[in-house]
Formats: sequence, C-alpha cells, structure tokens
Amino acid sequence: MKNITVSVDDELYHAARVAAAQRKTNVTAVLRGYLAAFAQGKAPLLTESPEDDADRKNREELVRLFQEANLVLGYPPNRERTYER
Repeated sequence: MKNITVSVDDELYHAARVAAAQRKTNVTAVLRGYLAAFAQGKAPLLTESPEDDADRKNREELVRLFQEANLVLGYPPNRERTYER
C-alpha cells in the first residue's frame, strides 16, 4: 500500500473531516473511495464542467441499460422474421 500526501487549506480539511464524520467515516476513506472510482472512470475529473459530468453519467446509464437488456445490435435483417405471421 502506498502513502500519498495531499495539501489542502485548513478550512477545506476541517469541512471534509466534519462531512466524513457525519457519514461515520474519515477523510482517508473518502479519498480512497474517490480514487478507486476515478481509476474506474466512475468519478468526475475535478476539471469537468457540470455538463460534462451529466453527459458522462448519461453515457454510463445507457451502457448499463443496454447490458441489462441483452440486446443484440447489428444483425442483418431476416425476411422470414420480418414478415412472420
């Protein structure tokens, strides 16, 4: 396991500790969770605009829905299937 050092101002650190404590966790666990999600492409970049983040979430949801539906896309049309009665 690697240790990393992050520098933040005192106000931000205090606010993060309070928010983490309200969720019964700590800042280290929050950062570890964020980094894990970030590495999997499931967390927004800090430079992402809110619109980019919404677009990314929409794409992830669309992929999830396609996977759940087990759709087969791109097969050639079949005349018998099309005019099946």
